[in-house]
Amino acid sequence: MLWETIERVNRMRQKAMSDPEFHKTAQEHAKTLEFVEQEFEYRRIRRKKTKLKKPKSLADIYQKTSATDDENPSGIEH
Repeated sequence: MLWETIERVNRMRQKAMSDPEFHKTAQEHAKTLEFVEQEFEYRRIRRKKTKLKKPKSLADIYQKTSATDDENPSGIEH
């Protein structure tokens, strides 16, 4: 049974290899795969560059920007 399947697949492969339409389709498929791989690689590289940014620390986020931040606007001490 396995041998019959191998022979059948081999005959189909030989038939496909002798078909010019198959070759044309295979070349188009290869070009499409190359294009997709290039696009994926471009996006992966671009994404990797954005990850290289230093994440903000809490000190950066809550850094005081002016002297008025030191004052207590309500005047009530806690």
